[in-house]
Parts: sequence; C-alpha cells; structure tokens
Amino acid sequence: MTDISNPFIDLGPSAWPNAQSAAKLEWLSTNALGGYAFATVSGALQRRWHGVLIAATDPPAGRTMLVSKVEITAITKGARTPLSANQWSSGMDAPGLASLSRVWLDGSIVVREWKIGAAHLQERISMAHGRNTTAITLTLIGGDALELELKCMVNHRPHDQLIKPNSFTPRIQACERGLHVCIDHASGEGKDVFLQADGASAVADGEWYGDYFLPVEQACGYDCVDAHCCAGILKISLNLGETRGFTASTRAEPTGEGARIMTATAARDQSFIALAKAQDNAFRARLVLAADQFIVERPLPNGARGTSIIAGYPWFADWGRDALISLPGLCLETGRFDEAASILRSLAHFMKDGLLPNRFPSPGEPWLDNSVDAPLLLASAARRTVNASGDFTLARDLFPTLVNIFNAFTKGTRHGIRVDPADGLLMATDPGTQLTWMDAKVGATVITPRMGKPVEINALWCGLLATLIEWAPQQKQDASVWSTALAKAQKSFARYINDNQDQLADTLDSPQGVDTLQRPNQLFAVQPLVQLIPIAVAQKIVARVEKDLLTPYGLRTLEKNSPGYVGRYGGRVEVRDQAYHNGTAWPWLIAPLGCALRTLGNAKRVDEIQKQFQEHLRHGCLGQVCEVADGDLPQNAGGCVGQAWSVAALLDQGIGEKSR
Repeated sequence: MTDISNPFIDLGPSAWPNAQSAAKLEWLSTNALGGYAFATVSGALQRRWHGVLIAATDPPAGRTMLVSKVEITAITKGARTPLSANQWSSGMDAPGLASLSRVWLDGSIVVREWKIGAAHLQERISMAHGRNTTAITLTLIGGDALELELKCMVNHRPHDQLIKPNSFTPRIQACERGLHVCIDHASGEGKDVFLQADGASAVADGEWYGDYFLPVEQACGYDCVDAHCCAGILKISLNLGETRGFTASTRAEPTGEGARIMTATAARDQSFIALAKAQDNAFRARLVLAADQFIVERPLPNGARGTSIIAGYPWFADWGRDALISLPGLCLETGRFDEAASILRSLAHFMKDGLLPNRFPSPGEPWLDNSVDAPLLLASAARRTVNASGDFTLARDLFPTLVNIFNAFTKGTRHGIRVDPADGLLMATDPGTQLTWMDAKVGATVITPRMGKPVEINALWCGLLATLIEWAPQQKQDASVWSTALAKAQKSFARYINDNQDQLADTLDSPQGVDTLQRPNQLFAVQPLVQLIPIAVAQKIVARVEKDLLTPYGLRTLEKNSPGYVGRYGGRVEVRDQAYHNGTAWPWLIAPLGCALRTLGNAKRVDEIQKQFQEHLRHGCLGQVCEVADGDLPQNAGGCVGQAWSVAALLDQGIGEKSR
C-alpha cells in the first residue's frame, strides 16, 4: 500500500540552484469551490494569480485575490532570519532560500522545511474543502525554540487584474488570535478577511507595497507591476514539537482549525486514492489527487447545486467542452461515479436548442454556445459513465437530451450546424466563429476556422447515433431513424481517407475544399463504439500520428513540415494564439491516441506514453500537468499550470469504453 507521506514529489536545494529556478517551481491548493492558493516554492510572486487566498465569491467564479502573501521571519537567540522572497523591479531578493531545505507534497498538502541554525521548521499548507479558507501549520520538528513573525499581505481585486497602491482602504482591527480586515473597495464592495494564528499576538499595519514585479506577466506582454497592503504582523512562539495553526479566511476560525484542516485533507486524500485503487501506484495516486483539484460545485438554473469541472488553474473557469473531455479520466477512472453523473445532469440543465455553453455565463454575460462538439461529447461521456457505473437511471434521464441533440442537428441550429442530407455528415459553417476545440481567435480572425465537416465532429456524431441505438431498447424507443442516419454517415466517412490510406482529412467541404493537413483530430475516428474506417487504415493512421505528432508532452496540433507550423509557444497573446493549434503540443491529446491504441489492441503502449510525464510532475506546478508545451524540442511547458483534461488523459485507461 502506498503511504502518501512517503512522497512521490520530494525536492531539495539541488532543484533550485538559484532564486530564478526556485521562482519557477510552483504549488497549487484548491477548495472545490473554484478558489485556490497558488505560489512559488520561494514565495516570490511571479504572476498576477499568485496568492495565499484567492476566494471564489460566486462559486465557481467570482474569484478574488484577498491574501497575497504570508512572509515568515524566524527569530532565535535575537537573530532574525527571513524565510521569504520578493521579486522587485530592481531584482530578486530571496534571503529565505539559504534556509530552505526541503519542499514536498504530503498527499495534496504542500510542505516546506527550513533549517535555521539548529532549528528545523516545517510549514504545511492546504485549503479547506468547501470553504474560502487557507490553512498553514508551523511545527518545530528539531532544535531550539523559535519566535515567528507572520507578515500578512492583503488585497481585494479580481484574480486576473493588477492594482495600484492605495486603491482601497482596509479597516484593520484586532480579533481573537489575530486581525480582522474589512477591505473597502472603490467599487463600494467590502470583504471581510480574518488572519488568525494559535497563540498569536497581533500588530496592525496598513502600509502599501507597490513594486511587486511579475516577470511571467511581462513575458506575456501584460502589465507587470502589482501592489499589496500589509494588514499587520502576527507573532507566535514555538517550542520543540509544538504546532501552531494559521488561517486566512473569509470567516473567523476557531483555535486549532489549521491543524484540523490538515487532518481532514489527509483523510480525503487517502479516501480518494483508495477509491481509485491507486494504493500501489505512486504516480497514479499523484494523478488522482491532481484530478480532485478540478471538481467543483456549480449552481443550477433551478436553484439546486450541481457539479462541474474547472478547465484549468489559475485562470480558466468551468467550460462545457473541457468538462466533458475531462470527465472520464477525472471521475470514471477514479471511481467517482456519482460526481460524473452529477456533472452530466448539471450540463444538461444548460442545454438550449441542442447546444451547450462553451463557457457558463455569469449574471449579465452573454450566452456563448460556439461549441459544435460539446453536445456530442456529452453523449460520449454519458455512455462511458453508464457503462462504467451501471447507472441506467442516468441513461433514462439523459436519453431525451441526446434525442434533442439529434433533432436539433438534423433540423439545423445556430452557427450553421446541421446534417448535410447529401451524405449524412455533420457540418458547421459560421464564418468568423470558432466552433471546434481549435478555437483560437485574434480580433475578428479565427486562426483555425475548420468550417465544413471536421473529422472529429463526425466521429463524435456517429458516436451519438450509436449511443441512441444502444440505449433505445431500454427506453422502449424505435431506433430505426438513428440506424439509418448512422449507416449513411458511416458510409460517407470513407471520404476522409487519403489516397495512401495513412491519413484522414482534417475537414471536408470547407470553403477551400478538403483540408489535408496532418492533425491529431483524426484519431477520434479510431474508436471502439463504431468502425468508421478499416482496421488496416486505422493502424497506418495511428502509426503515422505517433511518428509525426507525438512528443514527450503530448501530440503536436500540426505536423512540422506543414505550412503554418509554429514550433514555439510564447510571447504576447496574439503570438501565442497563432501557435496554439498550429504546432503546439497538448497533453490531453494522449486521450484520443490512447483510445485508438486500445481499440487496435495495444494498451501497453498507452501506459508507456502516459509514464513519460512522471518527471513533469516534479517540475513547473508540483503534482500537476500543464496545458500545452512547445512543439519543437526542447519543449517548455506553457498555458495553465494545471489543466483538467491533461490530468484526465494521463489517468484514462478506457473505463466505460465498449468494444464493437
């Protein structure tokens, strides 16, 4: 049995030979509401998103930076030792690195340790499940007694925006074991923040610091100087073996709550690992805990509470397409069948005219349903969930939704989405609108428009039809109309096969004709549910995709020799978007590759590819999997530091897939 206290991720000073390398190692903790804590190993702020408490004020959205930093200074025998780091416009100041001896993950708990003379201090960090509370415990595990000062920096801004000094006036007053900060924002909104530590005395402050330089933001072409306000300093003492808990929260917390949060977090971690049967596989156990960070609550239109999936941290919210691609890996492979069903039912609540929202709208925001694949992915995820869980009630509940998708697409719905009666294939033709997962857009220009009949869309369309046929007898429905539609589309699918029978066209019947660029979308056609292409052709396609597109970080979105290939992902947003789906490698594409390999009887190869990511989990954001990476070698990770469908792809072993 895997003991998660014997960690898969355990780093020492050799992992951060200098302050810059320590600032590139990050950690993440989440609260199942969309809130998060996110920082560097050194403690130096590098992004606008770095903070100790980013609260989800309107779960899973409304994320607000409330506490940016807690800087610790250790005092022993009159000597002061800062354990912090700061990136200023003038340069990096990282005195704490000289004492930092170990950084590791105890399950999902982030642990840092310092050696201060003879003293050995351990810090543990975790958000509380279901609350906007971040807990820190400090334990003296060796050496002489310490006095600790905790300098607490607060803010009140959307997590994606920067602020200038004196942008708000905090009202700071003493409370039990700490400080109560009421942050009065210029907008008129106020927010209560409680900064409390066991056995603490507190000194209020209110001074602003306005020169936090954020190099990651600068590299992306964004504003890069931020400001934070010092609420005050909490002072505590530690004797050998003692633990003091600190909480940063939107509510007052009782004495000892920091330690209780750590205990509860460890118990949750162990329960998820056991549920996923990952006790004997440290790599898989780590992915199981990474998966948990994306599953959140989502309010439904009827006032009930549903479940959703955050697409990626720190900046994405919950999106329809991303949630459905991620669901099999995050939920089915981890044994969380009830949450999978809740996610599917939650999404079904938001369907309009056969379409699902690409992004859930906040009050006052427009409805964005530019996603031809999301409804089809709902069918795929629903079928796999029913097959994996045996929950035929879910099939009964979702069957009318799938019928509505079929009817809407057959009749025609928004964005020019309709079935072509000539060949039975699904087309999407809305000029200026990005409708597939390759959805980058710069101004009014869609970078990869893919108008016409994209290959993965029609593979998913056939999957929807096959699911309706499979479920029809249980629902006492006549499946003849879906059988006829599937036969027609299946026959027409041969149009995608090239003359060499080793590649499928990416799009048929586009304004430019047939798009023959070598992209990974064709892998969706090699699936267990329905045979769309001959096995011999499928084998050649998969072999060529591995040869031309597979990298250590996933699949390139475009073959290197293709016109328009961009091998580096970086720079300003308009530059990044040109590369986003034109060469950039995506870990999540291992999922359709894995499905194709398993369909062809090569499941062992899937495991080999997934294990390539073991080292990645020890770099970047510890324990997480990145969104994208450069197409060219050597590859640098980019995009979100933790991406739901990337983690899902590494977990996905095909549970719920049914052989034809």
